[in-house]
Amino acid sequence: MGAGDGGYILYRAKSEPSTFAIALDASPDALSVGAWRAKRAGVANAAFLVEAVERIPSELAGSANEVTVHFPWGSLLRGLLAPDERVVLPLANLLKPAGGLRLLLSATSRDGYADLTPDDLSALAGCYAEHELGLAEVRVATRMDIAASRSSWAKRLGLGRPVVFARYSRRSSRSGFTSAGTPSAAHLIHSTANRPS
Repeated sequence: MGAGDGGYILYRAKSEPSTFAIALDASPDALSVGAWRAKRAGVANAAFLVEAVERIPSELAGSANEVTVHFPWGSLLRGLLAPDERVVLPLANLLKPAGGLRLLLSATSRDGYADLTPDDLSALAGCYAEHELGLAEVRVATRMDIAASRSSWAKRLGLGRPVVFARYSRRSSRSGFTSAGTPSAAHLIHSTANRPS
């Protein structure tokens, strides 16, 4: 799930003072850097939690308007591309109805996959829908999408590597699919794993 060094979380927290951003990563090493930077900068609307996606605290269920995953690797990437219920379900459970899951994914033969395409994620839409996540948009990521991720790992990917942007909307149990575009005061943000697998 990795928030990595927390750069995206810090950016969101600083640029959106009414947003409470939470960074989650299974590894304390990089995350501690982000927490230190937030403390040093006096950022009070960001939290840094060391936890794997499979063990997200139940207290966070239904708390997020937005969950982002940027350039995951290892088990998080495998879980999103399989898709594995142990990864997709906890992410879906974080979202409020109308909440959005946004992904920036990149996988190639070097990673043990065929080059990832939007069609690959479109083909997985039914699996995500089983967890109340409806595919709202999938496309080749633009340079602006990649730059907006604030990912140091993305900078190392290099030109020509395929990157896919996908956006899912959380279904409301009462009214079907809802929009993921509603702004609010609280966002839960998962950002990038800023290191190779």
